[in-house]
Amino acid sequence: MASLRAVSRALATSRTLQRRAYATQVSEKLSSDPQVIDYPDINPASYQLRRPKGWDDVQERRNIGETVPEEYEALSMWTPDPPTVATKESALRQVSVAILGFFAFAYGVSLIAAEPPAARRTYPYDGLVAELGGLEQNKARPESIEGDE
Repeated sequence: MASLRAVSRALATSRTLQRRAYATQVSEKLSSDPQVIDYPDINPASYQLRRPKGWDDVQERRNIGETVPEEYEALSMWTPDPPTVATKESALRQVSVAILGFFAFAYGVSLIAAEPPAARRTYPYDGLVAELGGLEQNKARPESIEGDE
């Protein structure tokens, strides 16, 4: 019974090592950080950028027994998406398309919008400017800070 277990472990280990050999790239270079001591310096790349199939743990995109990078919490599948660098030209193109789309939508709505059902009110004599005392007297009165006394 013990020899059967040893053989099954050896087969499982060799299968895991074969999978791991093509699935990950582990550098043997040690980290230069003095607090990490003998932990291998693994290339910090987001697990979201790995291919989706071919892993022991498909949800996390990693193999069992795989050495994880020091910043695993920031590189796992559950962190925000890794930033993609956009060139100035593509960023300008995206912003201009968004602005042009907004104005095209506004223009389309103005073409479709119905006229108001009532006629707009008109006043004689330039909108009753003379009857209301002229433009200077129609300005709002300044308010006092102390309040009404």
